[in-house]
Amino acid sequence: MSETIHYIANIVSVIGTCFGLFSRIPQVYKTYKSKSAGDLSTQTMAINITANSCFLFYTVVNEQYPIMLNCLTVITLEGSLIYMKNKFGKMKKTASQTSLVDMIDVEES
Repeated sequence: MSETIHYIANIVSVIGTCFGLFSRIPQVYKTYKSKSAGDLSTQTMAINITANSCFLFYTVVNEQYPIMLNCLTVITLEGSLIYMKNKFGKMKKTASQTSLVDMIDVEES
């Protein structure tokens, strides 16, 4: 019985690791394609990076390689989101390069 529960736990762990590996990919892809990251929370991403860095230390010490891979992937994806937020997070001008704020000021004059 004890071996069976450990076998099931290992399978569930691999499934969870797979979901963890791919959990942020849709957000990274959407952010990259839309070039828009203003709604993403830098604080949340920083907390996720910190949490996964702590888990990474634990997995290195305990040689838990599948979970280690998950932690590294999440850290990389969250880091790329922070990078894109810094790069794309500013409000874009219109296609004519006219600032929306400037347009309001002109209309009120």
